[in-house]
Amino acid sequence: MRRKDLALAQEATLALIDVKEYAVLSLTGQDRRAYGVPLDYVRKGDSLYFHGAREGRKVEAMKVNPWACAVILGDTTIVSEKFGRKYESAIIEGPIELIDDPEQKRRVMTWVAESRSPGYPEKAQSVIEKMLDRVLIYKMKMEIVSGKHGL
Repeated sequence: MRRKDLALAQEATLALIDVKEYAVLSLTGQDRRAYGVPLDYVRKGDSLYFHGAREGRKVEAMKVNPWACAVILGDTTIVSEKFGRKYESAIIEGPIELIDDPEQKRRVMTWVAESRSPGYPEKAQSVIEKMLDRVLIYKMKMEIVSGKHGL
């Protein structure tokens, strides 16, 4: 990070990652073209977990190059009198791996259900069982993590 004076502390960066629900995942595929895709995620420890369809550009890009970058943007406010904005952001880089084991997939899908639809555990488990073979689950190891704020 060029502007060290704008760096968020590690604890604040992780708190931002935990409170937000969406990231833009940036990948490059075989054609070397950049591809950014919005997705929802859940963080556990030093990894982000996300799911997706069994096929598509995201899947193909991750097969070719499993190294990715995720950008999470916090709240932003334009501060007109300072010709700037107040913001927080986090950038995460690391390798992505496919989780194939059904028990691990269930665990990750349960984490997502608990964070997005708390209070519906029975219905969540029913949906998870129905979707288990339809979705792919990925783990992104958070090898490089930085946070930044403005104003």
